[in-house]
Parts: sequence; structure tokens; C-alpha cells
Amino acid sequence: MLEVGIVGITGFTGLELLKLLINHKGVKVSYIASRSETGRKVSDIYPLFEGVYDNVIEPISVDRMASLDAVFLALPHTVSASVVKDIYDKVRIIDLSADFRLSSVDEYEKWYKVKHPAKDLLRNAVYGLVELNRQQIKASRIVANPGCYATSVILALAPVASYINDIVIVDSKSGVSGAGRAAKDGLQFCEVNENFKAYSITGHRHIPEMEEQLRRYNNDITVEFIPHLLPLQRGILSTIYASLKERANVEELYKDFYKNDFFVRVVDEPPTLNNVRGTNFCDIYPYYDERVGKLVVISVIDNLIKGASGQAIQNLNVIFNFDEKEGLMPYPYYP
Repeated sequence: MLEVGIVGITGFTGLELLKLLINHKGVKVSYIASRSETGRKVSDIYPLFEGVYDNVIEPISVDRMASLDAVFLALPHTVSASVVKDIYDKVRIIDLSADFRLSSVDEYEKWYKVKHPAKDLLRNAVYGLVELNRQQIKASRIVANPGCYATSVILALAPVASYINDIVIVDSKSGVSGAGRAAKDGLQFCEVNENFKAYSITGHRHIPEMEEQLRRYNNDITVEFIPHLLPLQRGILSTIYASLKERANVEELYKDFYKNDFFVRVVDEPPTLNNVRGTNFCDIYPYYDERVGKLVVISVIDNLIKGASGQAIQNLNVIFNFDEKEGLMPYPYYP
């Protein structure tokens, strides 16, 4: 049985990792750590674990991580990279921060406005979108778990990326949990409830991820991305518009591209968040609008699972040759 750790246990992604890994038949979560709350039982912070998982939160320790088979880092950017520098040659790493998602140091420093703490390790990281990079993930010591918005957009466009002509327009909407657990202005109940807004309209940090991965298929792709905040706890719905260089049978392209990918479902009706909430599925509905000559693609994911912790476990399963579905088969939260 694998021994794994979660560093950054007190945030939403750490919580979701623990919830899912408790039911993983091949894994024991033997180490949980945080920059705060050390010495407390995780069930003191999240009472849902009372009597289920009562381990004490430990300090972040290189020696403890080195004793494990794998570690999940659910830490803020730059903090995560600083930890990776110390443990890179000691344990397999699945990093849920943004620190290793971009291959270019210049792009990272441009978008995140900080110096990269471990730039020499960037070339050793693999972008952890299993459906596109399964074989590379198997051999990697650092897997960079994708961003939630980026996951919904890259999966929605990869099958047709080589056909795309001109700028891609992406309209995405996310539940509030995508902003994390920390108290922030604009995320209080009275500001979010019965409200709806766009944000980061001059450039969201997931844009370079989207463009870098999609440019593997078409170097001319540029993404115009506008995210919106929904008054919901979880879920992302992205509606994407693009022109194609030539007419294609898009439904057939998508079904063929994802024919061996259990967690991507190409559907025949526009999907809703309830279809995927609480699961690791990405549901995608593509169609070509003959009237205006545009491709329209709608994708939905649970931002905390396929957009973060579930995808991280899918990466773990690939690395250690488990069934990809292991630990990832709860039923959707419906209604």
C-alpha cells in the first residue's frame, strides 16, 4: 500500500484530497501538514472527519515527506516551488499550485509577478492533464496539476485545436470555492449571494496554461478568456466560441479523440453542473453553428475534483499503475 502525504490540508483542495483518498484502496494517507493549525486534529477543523480520520496536522517536514511514496502539495504559488526544491529527488510530487504549469520562466514571472524559486526544475515537470499527457506523467517526478479553468477549456478545445482559425473566445463561470478558503473582499455571502460578476478581465493567470497546451496542436491559437463568479459553492461551466479553418464533423472528432478516456464524456445535449458535481468527469458538448459559421463548445467540471483534487488523484493512479478510476467514483451530488 502506498503511503502518501497532503501538504496544505486546511484548504478546500486539501480537504477534497483527503475525502477522496480515504476511499482509495491502494493508498494510506499517513502524513497531513500545514503552515498553520499544526498540532490540531484535522477533525477539529473539519468535523466531517470525526471518527473517520482523526490524524493530527504536522509541520511541513522534508524528512517526513521523504519517507513517503508520493506527496500532494496544495500550497500557494512560490511556497510550493520552495518545498519542491528540497524534496525533488526524494519523493514523487503532485503539485496543485501554479509553480510548474508553465514551461517558460519568463511567462511564469510575467503572469505571477514574482521570481520563480525553482526555475531549474521547470524542465523536469509534466503538465498533469492525463487525457493529453498520460505517458509522460508516468515517468515524471513532478506533475503540475492543471488549473481548474484551464482544465475545462483545454479539454474542450484539444480535439479541434488544429482546425481553429482566429482568436478563441472563452466565457467561463465558476462557483466560489474556486477562489479558495481564505476570507477575501468580494467573496462574503452578502456580496456573492444573488449576484453575478465578471472578474480578471484584463488577463487571468490560467490564460498562459491554456495557450501553451493548445499551441501543441496549433501554434497560432490565442485565447480571450473572461471568467465570472457564480453564487454557487462549486462547478465550472465554460462556453467557447471559435472559427474553423475548414468545416469538420466536430461530434465525430471529439468522440474519436476521447474514446479511451473514461473521465471525459462527449454528450448529445448541453451539460449542466449537476451532471458532474461531486465527480471527476468533464462533460463536453460540441456543435457547429451553420448559421453563423462558428464552433461552439460547452464544457462542465467540478472545479474541486476534475479541476483540482480528483485530477491530482487521477495523476497518482497513472504514476503508480492503479486503475485510473480508483478512489474517484462517487456518484454526482444530485439534486
